Amino acid sequence: MKQKIKDLRLNITFSAIVSIVIGILLLAFPDKSLVTISRVISSVIIISGVSIIISQIAVSKKNYLGVTVGFMLALVGVWMFTEPGAIASIIPIAIGVILVVHGVQDIGMAFESLRAKLPRTWLTFLLAIINILMGVICIVRAFNVLEFAIRVIGIMLIFDGLVDIGIVHKVRKVSKESSDIIDGTIISEEDI
Repeated sequence: MKQKIKDLRLNITFSAIVSIVIGILLLAFPDKSLVTISRVISSVIIISGVSIIISQIAVSKKNYLGVTVGFMLALVGVWMFTEPGAIASIIPIAIGVILVVHGVQDIGMAFESLRAKLPRTWLTFLLAIINILMGVICIVRAFNVLEFAIRVIGIMLIFDGLVDIGIVHKVRKVSKESSDIIDGTIISEEDI
């Protein structure tokens, strides 16, 4: 049992150190991290496309649709691999469009609350405008927003690693103290 706990603590400590290192890299190099993450994802898509092609040719030589789908998937993967920045920036642009649409809807609701003579209608307008501005920022500065998000993820990973190391240290300390007490109690009982 002690060996399992020791192995578990070593595994947690190792994964915590890896989290800290990855977090530091994401924090220090968000643009390069985005490119690397995009290339890893695109490599997986290329491999999936090629494996679909191979499996369709191996299973049935007349399944042109499956081969075409695999070929298209592999082509998309190659395009993503060669243009990782363009792919990464799609995410904040999509989120930005959603924010702008919701902001415009919120302005419509603010006019409704104005017609209904509800209190603090100015706050509704202000929040709707802030929502639209955040959406515009996401669209116009997509890559910067993504870099910021990567930095936040890096901070989260560093925090996670430090917490894991702290917990492992605390558990090791407590388990050592409790085993010393148990050993001491057993020795005392044997003497009686």
